[in-house]
Amino acid sequence: MEFLTEAEIADYLTLEFPRHAFPPDFAQLIHAKTEGSPLFMADLVRYLRDRGVIAKSGADFSLRSRRMDFSPSETESARTEVDDTSSQTEVRATWTLAQTLPDIERALPESVRGMIERKIAQLSEDDHKLLTCASVQGYEFDSAVVAQVLKLDADEVEERLEKLERVFAFVKLMSEAEFPNRTLTLKYRFVHVFYQNALYAGLRATRKATLSRDVALALEACYGARSASVANELALLWEAARDSARAADYFLQAAEHSSQVFAVQEAVDLARRGLAMIEKLPDDAERQAKELPLQIILANTLIATQGYAAPEVEQAYLRGRVLCRSLGEAVDALPVLGGVSLIFAVKGQLKASRELAEEFLEIAKRKRDPAELFGRQMLALFYFYTGDITQACQRYQECAQAYEPKRHRHLTWVYGDDVGMSSNAYLSWARWISGYPEQAWRDTEEALRLGQEVTQANSHAFSLHAKAFHYQCCRKRQEARLWAEKLIAFSEEYGLRYWSALGNLIRGWALVEQGLADEGIEESRAGIAVCKASGMELTQTIMLAILAESYVKAQRTEEGLQTLNQAFAVVAKTNEHVYEAELWRLKGELFLQTEADNRETEAEGFYLQAIVTAQHQKAKSLELRAATSLARLWQRQGKHEEARQMLAEIYGWFTEGFDTADLQEARALLEELQTQT
Repeated sequence: MEFLTEAEIADYLTLEFPRHAFPPDFAQLIHAKTEGSPLFMADLVRYLRDRGVIAKSGADFSLRSRRMDFSPSETESARTEVDDTSSQTEVRATWTLAQTLPDIERALPESVRGMIERKIAQLSEDDHKLLTCASVQGYEFDSAVVAQVLKLDADEVEERLEKLERVFAFVKLMSEAEFPNRTLTLKYRFVHVFYQNALYAGLRATRKATLSRDVALALEACYGARSASVANELALLWEAARDSARAADYFLQAAEHSSQVFAVQEAVDLARRGLAMIEKLPDDAERQAKELPLQIILANTLIATQGYAAPEVEQAYLRGRVLCRSLGEAVDALPVLGGVSLIFAVKGQLKASRELAEEFLEIAKRKRDPAELFGRQMLALFYFYTGDITQACQRYQECAQAYEPKRHRHLTWVYGDDVGMSSNAYLSWARWISGYPEQAWRDTEEALRLGQEVTQANSHAFSLHAKAFHYQCCRKRQEARLWAEKLIAFSEEYGLRYWSALGNLIRGWALVEQGLADEGIEESRAGIAVCKASGMELTQTIMLAILAESYVKAQRTEEGLQTLNQAFAVVAKTNEHVYEAELWRLKGELFLQTEADNRETEAEGFYLQAIVTAQHQKAKSLELRAATSLARLWQRQGKHEEARQMLAEIYGWFTEGFDTADLQEARALLEELQTQT
């Protein structure tokens, strides 16, 4: 329960002691002494009642029981007299305080801590030792572990714990269980974590370390080969026992487990604690071998919480690279090499990323390592962002077809996301750009299936983004908003700032399309700002194009042109050409909104540049958009036949996706042009 207010304590007193006559400040005194803790409030009230400080004034008799004392022959007047007496007794039976508030306050402990100390002081020496040992295991503990550590008979420990629950209310039985080594145990927890903290804090440093070691050894013996299932608990125990090497090993196992059950931030914290243990070890090969997997799991989990380009992700991979060079052939360097390749890519250094990806792929092929698939995906990533859409489609399709969950799924926790999911996600984007929206839809669905299937937060969020982005590409605003909100909700629940920001970008676009221009643009800008602050350069042209499209819709021309200038600067800096055709088209749309005398001439040039760029990249969907914009301009200029022929040629190329907004818009314009020629 949450802590109580003074008013809630007053309500409790009224319910517990009906018709009381307590002073108004009594509830305030109880609150001050217990800080509103429900447990200690009830304990303190019980303490005062047991000692007669809270007592009833007058006798309290049952009216019914008094009437049963009369026989049928007794007079009615006698009955009435007793009835009156009973009634008066009920009124007089009132809960009051036997002492004044100042006297009560002087007799009470100073605080909750004092109450705990008073209660612990009631324990015998043997029971104090037993509960202290239990506190070392934690808020929840096992009778069998306590028995092993204290070298006591299990039956004796269980009997004493039963008494500590029934008489003293220190602990509570939760369940019966059996350890993997077949040892039977009773699982208890402290009634309140305050008791556990107080007992644990009372240990001297040396005794704490010794008991922590003994509890850890007992747990390892009970769990045997399945000790990893309690890795978190064992890590903390070995840390308290000052065995940094063992603590680091268990922190690694605990971090790996947490990352597999969506506890991403917990995994980050555990990896950091493991690295803190590493720093206490001698700087030798053994220490470096322990540190490397911790750096890898830290980078992997930080990708989800902070983004692929976050400085701490880069630091972890670069440190891993130093460790690999030091350890040489003794370790598998592929995870670090792949991580550094990914870092180069997301920071816009595509050429350097490709070189490392080729090196990665060569090593993986030689070793026949399943991670070869990740290397192939990284090369596909290079082709996608540099604008070679045909190569990207081919390579991502090969990756998607080669993916086998049993063989490749474990790579998810080494390389950032499920390689099958991300291959299908990128394949869907490449296919949509290529002019195959229905095939792209199927790839998106497969990416979503794989992303929801794997128990990793980053892959789950990635697949939700793939769905939202597909709808944005197809200009389905309601569906885009729906899936963006699903992405945002999931990301906020698990602390995935990067993915939440991408959800904000798409939801902002959808809001603009639904007529909420100012609100939508502000949200999209905020999403882009978060991504950029994380160091992310890759995909900036796509994000800025989406924002620029919103500026076109809102007719905020100057801001739109400034946004496109930023996007073209990214193209020049990073060689990211995948959305270059769309940038030229949007520049034409915005230029038409200006007051410049030559706006139509300039816009026509931008549209033509968009068409040429799209044709060079075989980006049919982007070519269709540019051709539609140019045809509309020519229609305004009276060039109906030229517009019809040009638009009909690209429209006639398509064989699917005729229910998408782009193709419907092109068809409607063609019908208008047909009537005008």
